[in-house]
Amino acid sequence: MKSKAFKAAIPEGVVESHNETIPLVRADVVSALLSAFEKNGIDLEEALKHANITREMLLNSENMIMNDSVRNILEVVYNENGIFPLAHSISQTIRTHLIPEFVKTLPHSLTVRDVLTKFNLLIRESIPAASQYLDIDKDTAWFCSAYKHKTIGHWQEVFNILYATQLIRSLINNETWMPKMVSLQQGISGDFAKNIPKDVQLLFSQKVTKISVELELLDQPINTPYPEPAPREIVWHSTFTDTIYTALLPYVHEQHLDIELAAKLFDMSTRTLQRRLQQEKNSFRAIKNSLMFDTACELMSRNLSLTQVSVQLGYADISHFSRAFKRFSGLTPKLYQAALIEEKNSLKIKQS
Repeated sequence: MKSKAFKAAIPEGVVESHNETIPLVRADVVSALLSAFEKNGIDLEEALKHANITREMLLNSENMIMNDSVRNILEVVYNENGIFPLAHSISQTIRTHLIPEFVKTLPHSLTVRDVLTKFNLLIRESIPAASQYLDIDKDTAWFCSAYKHKTIGHWQEVFNILYATQLIRSLINNETWMPKMVSLQQGISGDFAKNIPKDVQLLFSQKVTKISVELELLDQPINTPYPEPAPREIVWHSTFTDTIYTALLPYVHEQHLDIELAAKLFDMSTRTLQRRLQQEKNSFRAIKNSLMFDTACELMSRNLSLTQVSVQLGYADISHFSRAFKRFSGLTPKLYQAALIEEKNSLKIKQS
């Protein structure tokens, strides 16, 4: 959901700064992963609490969840259950959901090289946190993973290697394909050695996590069982403000969405958050107001009563909500809802 009022608050001419974006993951991706964990008997209540995520936030598949929150879930699952249940659940999710949903969007004219080179852009709509790249030396191509954090857990390498391997398998339509070499940052005593077939050469204590890809595969057209996808335009965040808005959208129903909570979610101080918003001539209060206004309008468009809307947005009573809504829009919610009904009736008359 995009806000007209919010868009107007973003100054024109602001250029995207990739090193300042907050990595996000679409809610349906997170839901698929959690579902796999639960099917394998893993209790997620403590992990969700630790990550500050509620199940309600995941009901809307287009919500965006902060990557650090997802990372916290995986870390708790790993610490409480060990590498094998984690790796099994991750492998299931990658094979049955993450990779198929991504590969379905790829035009058949692309080669394997195209996909690996443009991977971050192609998958940006669902996992803008992705940071993979293709590196080619004399006789080997490598599909590499970059990490935001300086120190990474063993489970992170397990996830990235499993994902990269299944991606190549899907692109060439060969479920038995395996990389000949895997480069790992963890040492020989790490968890990964326990999950890799013996015929794969493991390189331990390396600077980069990566898998080898045969050079002759790169220029092959991708071979997938899915129909040619319809052309699509990938629209993504142009500013830090826009990213903050999208990241906070799942939290709009929380009664205590304040700048302290937002700063904690983004792993920065309140002063840093305020400063970065001020650089774009914006403020946390303006973003919160836009979130509340947009969500209220959306809920009213679903024919919810004003009492239901005010409760969902965490207002103490309908009068508090009405005053806040009028402050945002200049109209009372009752008048706004009446205008919505009139517009719907007008459309029905035109269609009949």
